[in-house]
Amino acid sequence: MGKTTVTRRAFAQLAAATGAIAAMGVGTRPAVALTDGNSGTAGERGIKKIRSCCRGCGKVECGVWVYIQDGKVVRTEGDETCFNTMGNHCSKGQASIQAAYHPDRIKFPMKRTNPKGSEDPGWVRISWDEAYRTIADNIMQLREKYGPESLFTWCGTGRQWCMQSDAGMALELFGTPNIIAAYQVCKGPRHFSSRLDNVQAWSWSEVINHSTKYVQWATDPSVSNYDDSSRLVIDVAREAEAFIVVDPRLSNLGRTAKYWLNLRPGTDNAMALGWCHIILKHDLVDWQFVKRWSNASFIVVPDMDPSGYTEAVQNTKSPYEYRTRLLTEADIDPSMVDWEIEGEGNPKRYLVYDQINRRWTYWQADPEDAHWEGETWTKQTSGFTQDVSRLRDDESKVAGWIADLSEFDPRIDPALTGEFEVRLKDGSTHIGRPAWDLWAEYLQQFTPERVSEITGVDAQLIEDAVVEWATRDDPRIPNGGINYGLGVEHAGNSTQNCRAIMAACAMVGAIDTPGGQRGATNGWTEQSGPCAMLPSMAAFAFMPTPDLSLKMAGNEKMPLLYWYGVWCDANAAMECAHKEPDAPYEIHGGMIGSGDHMNMGNATYNWEALNMLDFLFEANLWHSPTSGAADILLPVCHWTEINAYRIAQGASGGFGLCVKAVDPPGECKSDPLYFMELSKYFGVPAFDGDDPWLENKPDADLEIENLTIQCCVQGCAPYNNWNELEAAFQEHGWWNMKREIPEDWGTYRRYEVGQAYRLAPHQQPAQLNINKPGFPTPTMKHEFWCTSIESFFPEGADGPELAPGFTSEALPYYAEPAHGPVVDAETYKEYPITCITGRRIPVYFHSEHRQLPWCRELWPVPRMEINPDTAAELGLEQGDWAWIESPWGKVRQTVDLYYGIKPNMINAEHQWWYPELAQADKGYELSCINCITDRKTQDKYNGSSNVRTYPVKVYKATPENSPFGNPIPCGNDGTEIIHDSSDPRLKLWEIGAAGIHPDHFE
Repeated sequence: MGKTTVTRRAFAQLAAATGAIAAMGVGTRPAVALTDGNSGTAGERGIKKIRSCCRGCGKVECGVWVYIQDGKVVRTEGDETCFNTMGNHCSKGQASIQAAYHPDRIKFPMKRTNPKGSEDPGWVRISWDEAYRTIADNIMQLREKYGPESLFTWCGTGRQWCMQSDAGMALELFGTPNIIAAYQVCKGPRHFSSRLDNVQAWSWSEVINHSTKYVQWATDPSVSNYDDSSRLVIDVAREAEAFIVVDPRLSNLGRTAKYWLNLRPGTDNAMALGWCHIILKHDLVDWQFVKRWSNASFIVVPDMDPSGYTEAVQNTKSPYEYRTRLLTEADIDPSMVDWEIEGEGNPKRYLVYDQINRRWTYWQADPEDAHWEGETWTKQTSGFTQDVSRLRDDESKVAGWIADLSEFDPRIDPALTGEFEVRLKDGSTHIGRPAWDLWAEYLQQFTPERVSEITGVDAQLIEDAVVEWATRDDPRIPNGGINYGLGVEHAGNSTQNCRAIMAACAMVGAIDTPGGQRGATNGWTEQSGPCAMLPSMAAFAFMPTPDLSLKMAGNEKMPLLYWYGVWCDANAAMECAHKEPDAPYEIHGGMIGSGDHMNMGNATYNWEALNMLDFLFEANLWHSPTSGAADILLPVCHWTEINAYRIAQGASGGFGLCVKAVDPPGECKSDPLYFMELSKYFGVPAFDGDDPWLENKPDADLEIENLTIQCCVQGCAPYNNWNELEAAFQEHGWWNMKREIPEDWGTYRRYEVGQAYRLAPHQQPAQLNINKPGFPTPTMKHEFWCTSIESFFPEGADGPELAPGFTSEALPYYAEPAHGPVVDAETYKEYPITCITGRRIPVYFHSEHRQLPWCRELWPVPRMEINPDTAAELGLEQGDWAWIESPWGKVRQTVDLYYGIKPNMINAEHQWWYPELAQADKGYELSCINCITDRKTQDKYNGSSNVRTYPVKVYKATPENSPFGNPIPCGNDGTEIIHDSSDPRLKLWEIGAAGIHPDHFE
């Protein structure tokens, strides 16, 4: 007792699941294991095959074939013609159809009949009408009584395109600014940071380019399918001349790397700044990009009072005051320059010193008239064709056009170093320095030797890796960018981590270049989903005003949340739900769609908060830990039951469709459909009689049901309606947007041709001719010196001293992780082991799939990686259950011995829960690692949680120190969790089984 075991049967299942990936041919005889009585070939059995897109993990756009027999999906396999995934179809993707036919799937609306806190919520079936009326009545009553800020929506990752409806719920129906999103801790920090520096989501690198030098910084995409197919990433890494991995853990992919920079957890920023130092030291800087397309040459006046202007923020259109110490025409004495200044001067004319002509000149960052002095901006027409010789001979082999970096005309040479005397309007004189000068001076302390001291990585190894990455094979373009994962976002300092990595890419010019930081694919639409119907709402009676947006939870301590306008702070919202004394107001109700309380902050605290709410409803496929706190449950569709378009969220360029294969069971509805229907109960109809989307559409109701309106009417694809689009997809397969829209996605250095500046990033059609140079930042340049951070944090209290008495947070800077062994050394005396988490598991996606038999048989329990030497010191053996304890809680996971991490460090699994336990919380508190995190340690700019890099102690779970005298976690009634692949309870989850929940209805 006390150890987990994996049977031969489980390994056989694993071999069968992974072996299917290698047998993807159209004519391959399927091994149907999902329904009884199937035999013979596909044709003999009358099986229909359709091309679609898998959503088994909610991340990658994996092309798949879906096989249907007698109205049921019987099998899925990889689409070998899908250029961006090449037939890859992972174990969780193949197992995901077990979710569609799971005996415990919620098929009808339900309501709670027992009080919150009961082990059994007492779910009973109700009608959709009763569910809608109950939701609308409760939400509107709470809004009327406590104000719209007393409500929230909580959205998780993907599922079946729930995000638009959840956001719409907050904006159109609740009228609240409080949108809690897993995005805040999952890709959101890098998108937030790239929005600060240049363009939203240009944090993604173009992996599919097969660059000669490939960098994977954190995360192992070979097992997680994170944004680019595992098959693609493996091919790219294998074929690269230099494969560089930056990760404290030796990943499966990382074992093949030429350079493994196994840094101390949480020190990514120091490593990135070390890269910047080495780039500068070896003169590997792209000086033309830095001078012409960044604000590096803009003059910082440290002892000047910040000045600026007020305008609408691009993301939210809410007013925002930009204030900076970058010198502008509005700051100076007119006699300082040789051009005539009108009025008080233009605060959007940023001064630089021209070394050639020995005079001041300017860049005018006005979207209506952006130009360098004396220039009239025009699109760059000079360029060259991308070399695609390294690409495969398939649809991915499409050559893009690379714009040349334009020259200054008339010729100038903006100074990047030096001290310059400036006279301000009040007649005072000051010394200004280019932002680059301050940056270069700050970088001097990040020598390879100093970075080695901080990170624990050999100094020469760091330098060799950076020099090889940054030394160009082609003098016209850099080798590639940096593909980085969630590890840099999870140590409580995500913004500056991401900005430092982006700075290294910008220094070598890898911004929108082949293999560089290209961002999310532009296509016929710029968001994936069944529809983008939110702008079509006939009434916006409850849209939050700018004043209400300022009440966004967490904004008082993280004001850039208002500037970004995408999420409120989850931790602050939970404090409001807890009715904490220092909370600005109370939260009383909300909704959850595919989200859960285990992904940010402290899961125990969040669970308590959810149970304090007056009203909560959830949309889900089945009972989750979060649904145990809900009052109403709504049944939603599986990915095989919905039509939708899918554009690559990474830079692969793929555009395809998720095609409805079967009808949903019971009364399940898609998320957007229930949202549109619910809107009527709030008095906000989704469509009015004059809506142009419905003109000349006699079958409008059917089209709403199939969620095809946008593709039919809005012109997002060169087809007249959904049927034409789907038929084309079935014949053609996935489209490469480089080929389809060469003037946009097929063009590199889009800032040169007016395609990078977007009025609202990822909300405008790709065909829109923006025709504005540069980037959508206040300076319209890549910002080494971040004016948005400076505006909200003018004192720069946490930043480095850049000049005597002057600290600033505008440049990327390093700070030790709050709970690392340097800052928190005292705590490490009792808790001597550093815990990281977020380990990617091939059969699970975050909290999903714990109730799928194939997945649970392969990986029945959470496994904590620990170095064998450390385990031996603690008396732990492979498979033992062990306690992981921090100052904030303790949980149990099993021991997984692994030399791939350093001694005195563990790598835990996240978001575990046990659907087999008959209790409202589903036993999340037994093993969910976020139960032991410090909820108050957050990134000061975007609020992302520190869910890795904190102190713990690890010790063996024994009968003496375990509840019920059992080292194996047990439910509240003493029932053991499933910890063995031969557990007979797994049979209850097999397709056709009776199920274990009394609330399952046929």
